[in-house]
Amino acid sequence: MEQASVVRASVVVAVAVLLEAVLGPYLTFGYISPKFALIGMVFAVSPLRDLQAVLLGFFGGILLDSLGSGLFGVGALSGLAAATLAFRVGAVQRRGTERVLLAQVVAVSVVIYDLLGWMARSLAGLESPPFAEYAVAGILPDALLNAVLAYFVGGWLLKVVNTKKTAWESR
Repeated sequence: MEQASVVRASVVVAVAVLLEAVLGPYLTFGYISPKFALIGMVFAVSPLRDLQAVLLGFFGGILLDSLGSGLFGVGALSGLAAATLAFRVGAVQRRGTERVLLAQVVAVSVVIYDLLGWMARSLAGLESPPFAEYAVAGILPDALLNAVLAYFVGGWLLKVVNTKKTAWESR
């Protein structure tokens, strides 16, 4: 039986946010960029309990907002949504399908993040692209890229967060 380590999950989220803040601007192609923070959040909070997952997702989003250059609040709300979806999918407990299901959660979380960012820019009166162009050239390829990245990195991230119980704990 495996259990999740909250400390390890917090470290994974913090490293993923730092990785996105440092490398994200250099890996951006048009509207498409790898969302390391969302990938880290989804895979780190999936084995946690619901309140732990939601709090870690929210604070990871706040950290993303404080280190990023976007509008404040978009990262927090999308981190909260990503964590909520991830722990609900993590409760399914189907062995061998975690990576596929969590890659789909990453894709949905990236769509939520991109839509919230576009809507926030539009409502704030800042320049934003037309929605149809942004949906075809930005949201869909961005979700696909991040889902593929999540699928390939996900198994390793799940091994980092999950810890095995010792013999005296299983009795």
